[in-house]
Amino acid sequence: MSEIIIIAAMAKNRIIGRDSRLPWSISEDMKHFRELTRGWPCIMGRKTWESLPKKPLPGRPNIVVSKSLAQDSEAAVFPSLEEALEHCRDSAKVYICGGGMIYREAMEYADSIELTLIRAEYEGDAFFPEFDSSLWEEEEREDHEKFSFIRYRRRNTASTENRRKT
Repeated sequence: MSEIIIIAAMAKNRIIGRDSRLPWSISEDMKHFRELTRGWPCIMGRKTWESLPKKPLPGRPNIVVSKSLAQDSEAAVFPSLEEALEHCRDSAKVYICGGGMIYREAMEYADSIELTLIRAEYEGDAFFPEFDSSLWEEEEREDHEKFSFIRYRRRNTASTENRRKT
């Protein structure tokens, strides 16, 4: 069974995007994203896929969840998150890369969250979902002047296998 990791950058007001773009440009965050995800499947929604300035994300399988997008030579397309995860079952790690709807749906499956928390507020139209802090514990934090890299690990309240069966 793959370790399922949500990876996101979020402003302190939970904003993750505006008009299908990041409302900030933080080179350290982009480098962090590349380093963590390189070599691992990256699952994203159609809008996130379409917003990528360069497709596909290099050095990793790109997987898009969409009911309307046709099969693409640069990414595998699946009509549901469950089917995308099933496609990745033989990978040790799978990253969930957005957007808001995919993050909300993936919360029940995720084993960990790699979150870049930006200490500023932005205007936007896409939000990172709230998550129950009793189910997650902060495992690691790296603070920078304007942001922090935070890793959350799901507490052992129910096994991942049981969560995925319900």
